[in-house]
Amino acid sequence: MDFKHIPMDDWLSLAVGVMGFATALLARKDRLPGWARKWLRRIGSARITDAIERAAAIAELSPDARRAQAVTYLQQLTVRELGFPIPQSIANLLVEHVYQQWKRAKR
Repeated sequence: MDFKHIPMDDWLSLAVGVMGFATALLARKDRLPGWARKWLRRIGSARITDAIERAAAIAELSPDARRAQAVTYLQQLTVRELGFPIPQSIANLLVEHVYQQWKRAKR
């Protein structure tokens, strides 16, 4: 295969396609999967932020312990206020996602 005989238009089309693909990947990096976004809509970011702030108020906990405490608060909150339990794996994912946004907003 000889790359010298490929027209410049084809190279430009390939470059635009690769840049579009890279842009799409970068746009998706902070997004949750569809099933996790459904949980987030049902629970609400405000409730998750409240669980994070309550856990952050406990000074003697390490960052990992605070995250675990926020997950526990979130699980208790969904049972008490919404009437359904949330699996721990989903609660971890949602707490981490909202925590990253909360941390950026505090800066």
